[in-house]
Amino acid sequence: MIVRYKYWSGGKAEVKVRYRIKLILLCSLLIFLALTLSLPGNTASFFADMELNLEKQIGRNSYESIIAQMKVVELPEAEMERLNNIFNRLVQVCSRRKELKFTLTVVEEASVNAFALPAGYIFVHTGLLSYVQSDGELAGVLAHEIAHVDRKHGMSAIKRQVGMALLLQIFLKDAGEQITKIGNLAINLTQLGYGREAEYEADRYGVYFMERAGYSRTEILNFWYRLVEESGGGGNPGILQLFSTHPPTSERIKRIKALPPTPTQ
Repeated sequence: MIVRYKYWSGGKAEVKVRYRIKLILLCSLLIFLALTLSLPGNTASFFADMELNLEKQIGRNSYESIIAQMKVVELPEAEMERLNNIFNRLVQVCSRRKELKFTLTVVEEASVNAFALPAGYIFVHTGLLSYVQSDGELAGVLAHEIAHVDRKHGMSAIKRQVGMALLLQIFLKDAGEQITKIGNLAINLTQLGYGREAEYEADRYGVYFMERAGYSRTEILNFWYRLVEESGGGGNPGILQLFSTHPPTSERIKRIKALPPTPTQ
């Protein structure tokens, strides 16, 4: 009984010491954050940087999952140089080009499609490369995907699904398993689409990017006109897959044609 009494007495004292240490550390952290965030502009900057780092983690995790599941294709040098030239011209007019490292990866897939993950990871299907008839058509599709990243559609969709508070909690804990789950969610969202308004916005900014990069919106309109014509009979499942995750094409064409001219500067 005496030994047991001494054991529990010492345990309670140790718990109290640990509690006081944690309380002191917590107070110190709160004081530090209060002082830091009280400076003009620091609050927004603090959370913006945190969200950017979280986006990069999710994007990288999603990218690694994709390349583990799909076959990455190495195009002939001349073809890859052409593709990278188109892609880089578009990235150079994107507003997030300085905070993200945009990458383009070709994967073997017959469907006419491309998709974007958070943090600038863009994928293009071999089926799309075979289908487009000009650099401008390809630029129009890639510009649309870059616009999804530029407007943070992926991260916005993830925050709606998970909640920003939980995302920040996972980020602060460096919970790798949870980041992996969110990365898988990001991949699923690319297949489901981000919603009509997000697609319309990506169309709008995509046209802006492609015209700033020196291409004409006529090219992406030709692409859509041809898709509409060839999908009428339902003979190309790859084309139908693209239509299933996007708004009505007739409405997209109408909105693109109605966009004001892109400023030259």
